[in-house]
Amino acid sequence: MGHAASLAWQMAMLSDVGRVRARNEDFVFCDSQLGLAALADGMGGHAGGNIAARLAVDAWAGRLHKCVVEPVCERDLRVAVADANRVVFAAGVSDRSLRHMGTTLVGACFRRDGTLLTCNVGDSRLYRLRGDVLTCLTRDHSVLREQCDAGMIDSEASGARSLRGLLTRAVGVAACVVPDVTISTLQSGDVYLLCSDGLTEMLPDADIAHVLGALGGNPGVAAEQLVDLANDRGGMDNVSVVVVSSGKPGRLGAELD
Repeated sequence: MGHAASLAWQMAMLSDVGRVRARNEDFVFCDSQLGLAALADGMGGHAGGNIAARLAVDAWAGRLHKCVVEPVCERDLRVAVADANRVVFAAGVSDRSLRHMGTTLVGACFRRDGTLLTCNVGDSRLYRLRGDVLTCLTRDHSVLREQCDAGMIDSEASGARSLRGLLTRAVGVAACVVPDVTISTLQSGDVYLLCSDGLTEMLPDADIAHVLGALGGNPGVAAEQLVDLANDRGGMDNVSVVVVSSGKPGRLGAELD
């Protein structure tokens, strides 16, 4: 694969309420000109989850929109997450009906020099399909992930599902939050996916990889296929995605049923 510095990254986003929830508490954003993408999943069962998600993404994107002279750096992403946390936390403090609201947040900056910067808080994820290999570039901040890492439980074990939604970090629930920030290299032909757990709870990684491999060259079509599949398989939660690619044609022809 060649270097990605000269590529124009194409983006598409889609958010759906799913088949069970009464309202959509996810919020998505992308700006292909600036190479920015973000997704937030308001904390289920908490007041104002949909408000928290929107406030967080708006604050994150607003901060990075100001980085117009120098390329976005690691510090910029940390400051953007801090801004998001401050705005959500302040809204919860000032309005009793929104107290304790919070949200996940995953964001990415696709720099023109071929650098990818990512940040995340919570269990919304960022995946990369490179060739035929799907890799999750983020680590869930959840009780389940911590117990799996400690060897206390297997992710497929009985009872694991009940731990999936228990977050150890979220935006807006405390005065400060520490995001994970990573830096990697983009390559031509890569396809990236930001998604809420409404997708990953319905689709295994193999199916996500198949869709991105087949349709990743057209992010809009890939986004629709992923959301449709999640809903076809139950749509138990809001399902949201942002698909980003260099426009390389799909390598696999068949779609999933």
